[in-house]
Amino acid sequence: MLPEYFEFSLPTKVVYGIGILGKIGDAVRPMGKRKALLVTDEILVKAGPVDKVKAGFKDTDIQIVATFDKVPPNSTIRCVEDCAKLAKKHQVDMLLAVGGGSVIDTAKVANILVKKGGKLEDNMGAYLLDPNEELLPMIVVPTTAGTGSEVTKVAVILDPVNNVKLPFAEEQFLPRLSVLDPEVTLSMPGKLTAATGMDALTHAIEAYVGKEWSPASDALALHAIRLVSRNLLQACAKPDDLEARGAMLVASFLAGVAFSHSMVGLVHSIAHALGGAYHIPHGLANALALPDVMEYNLDAQTERYADVAMALGVSFPQVVAQSQSLIKSGTMPDVLPSPVKAWFCSHGHKVRDLASRAVGNLGFIDRFFQLQAARAGAEKVRTLNRQLAHLTGMALNLKEAGVTDNLAKLQEVADKAMQDGSTLYNPKEPQRDDVIAIVQRIHDQQLTPMPVSDEDLRGTSGSGAGEKDAKGYFKDSETLYDVLVGFFEKLKAHPQIGPSLKKSNLIVQFRYKNPDAVITIDASGDEVHFYKGDEYKGTPEVTMSMNADFAHKFWHGKANLITALTRRQVQAKGNVPKTVKLLPILNPAYDLYPKYLREKGLGSIVIT
Repeated sequence: MLPEYFEFSLPTKVVYGIGILGKIGDAVRPMGKRKALLVTDEILVKAGPVDKVKAGFKDTDIQIVATFDKVPPNSTIRCVEDCAKLAKKHQVDMLLAVGGGSVIDTAKVANILVKKGGKLEDNMGAYLLDPNEELLPMIVVPTTAGTGSEVTKVAVILDPVNNVKLPFAEEQFLPRLSVLDPEVTLSMPGKLTAATGMDALTHAIEAYVGKEWSPASDALALHAIRLVSRNLLQACAKPDDLEARGAMLVASFLAGVAFSHSMVGLVHSIAHALGGAYHIPHGLANALALPDVMEYNLDAQTERYADVAMALGVSFPQVVAQSQSLIKSGTMPDVLPSPVKAWFCSHGHKVRDLASRAVGNLGFIDRFFQLQAARAGAEKVRTLNRQLAHLTGMALNLKEAGVTDNLAKLQEVADKAMQDGSTLYNPKEPQRDDVIAIVQRIHDQQLTPMPVSDEDLRGTSGSGAGEKDAKGYFKDSETLYDVLVGFFEKLKAHPQIGPSLKKSNLIVQFRYKNPDAVITIDASGDEVHFYKGDEYKGTPEVTMSMNADFAHKFWHGKANLITALTRRQVQAKGNVPKTVKLLPILNPAYDLYPKYLREKGLGSIVIT
């Protein structure tokens, strides 16, 4: 079933890669020369990510002319206005946001004041800008993995006088470029990793079960749920695991795109209200409210919550649906006696169809299992909170989160939650008394941290800090020629690779840097020949330019050529598809290369 209407767009270009900030030139080159204001916070300036970003942009045409680093954890009206003033003072024509949701939201809303002026309150609302009005282009480097603000058209700013969060939504808020570099998230402390991860999970779940779901947001949301389920504990247990950190960044981005199209629900309404009244961090408020709101909504979206549970790793049998499929296909379960199976098969599709409909009348069995799975999904989230509390000290109720007045502002929280726009998209229309009960429950609940076992981490990469870009495997050009030409001769003699190489009839020229070298493989004649430097006098069919270290990693089987072409780590000219077709026949070379290096006494440069 499809909704009557839906839209989908992703105008923000997203680039991902470990250490990609050091190679950002190609991604920002289309933006031309710019004067940028860098928006961030003081903690990130001290922790290092800001210096990493500045270094990455140093050799680009984007000049960072000023830095605004006064963004608090919950950005305020005053903060946004001060940011806009600094941008105007330096006459910038770009904003560069480096930080979490508060930083990114500050840059988004300040952008309106830079272009339009006036008071912040005058611009509060949704889609007040004319579609043809333009704001300054934005580049965003998220340092947390949860808000998804790097790909959304919404922002939230705190009004501390009235204890309320002001919502903003404009198509023009969408950044021009979002840079996802897991290395930048390494400075996140455990509690922030946990809370922002649960923020991403909340975005994904509410996007999937809400009233405005769509096929595109469904796909993104479910994959985001899987990524969080498999990687959040790992990112907290082993903070230097860049693959887990990267998976969380991607989950945040996917969930951000999903909820931009499907919106969020009651969890966010309560979190916004708690943030305004008690200044509880948004991700933590979401984490505390999520399992209870899931249980509250179960009867309205049982099947979808069952899907969520499966994405979280909960398994349940679809007894009736699977039995119908078996009967219709003519495949009888092995538990049936042979004469019964033979009778079904001999009486053709009419009998099978009749049996299928009869089983279908027992569909309540599947609905029962779906309900149990949906409930298990909510409990899985509650367990995840407890495990995160064990790993990071994350609060497990509102008292631990800093509510010290015994919920004296409960009525205010309930009113603000009911008035929040997110409530409109909740799958079940909430009642005020229900909101009060949920908030009271997450204030009073007594949960204990739960230890995390190795089995709990088995779904993650566990690969440590990840492999860094290598530098300087070949000390000079002569060493490179000696190693690679000798290796190509070995491939030529290989019983599987050699004939396929000859059959290709290709003339491929490799141009290496650091150190410089040129090797041409000519398979156009009766024999395959290898030429060094300018020895080859013809015109190659394909020219491939790359760093020598990339070639070294490629022959170890540790570098993906297709990805490298996309990231422009390798520049290719000519009949590239014909060359790429050779990749499958090179599989034996990846084991051969390390052995070859050791035979030459070069075991020290083997990548293990």
